Amino acid sequence: MKPSNFSEPVQLIAFVLQRGGEWDPTVLSKLEGEWGPIRYKGKLFAFDKTSYYEPEMGAGLYRGVLSFEKCIPAESIALEKARSNALEMAMAAEGDCRQVNVDIGYMDLDKVVLPSYKRGPFKLYAGDGVWLDMLLTYAKGLFHPTQWAFEDFKRNPYQHDLQLIRERWRKSLRTSP
Repeated sequence: MKPSNFSEPVQLIAFVLQRGGEWDPTVLSKLEGEWGPIRYKGKLFAFDKTSYYEPEMGAGLYRGVLSFEKCIPAESIALEKARSNALEMAMAAEGDCRQVNVDIGYMDLDKVVLPSYKRGPFKLYAGDGVWLDMLLTYAKGLFHPTQWAFEDFKRNPYQHDLQLIRERWRKSLRTSP
């Protein structure tokens, strides 16, 4: 039996949706101001399979994944979700239109999980109004989308970046005291 204070660290990650195909230095600076140094910054991919965010954020959207040097206990992800939403609002333009969408989440050795304030049939309640959405599972060297994953996760252009994030995180775990 594990002690009640046992907490396995998880890799803090963010899927960032923004305008333009190059990482916005202002966004990166704000992310680092909130969560510390970035360990890995992936490629941005056109977010063009849905127009869901266009009324608020405009056209020409791209999404990419990055990881932070910071690891967290999985049970603190609700706090990180609140911080990401506050950051989005702080960066919002006049009229509360977001300039960036930050889907903070975590990766452990087996999966990628994103918290949400929206409930759903496959989401698990984590408390504080937050639901956990397991979007990708890791098996046989690849990240596999779940049946309910969003379209870009089903296509998973992030595969290579996620594998590199996982490998760098695993190496950091071996060298940590």
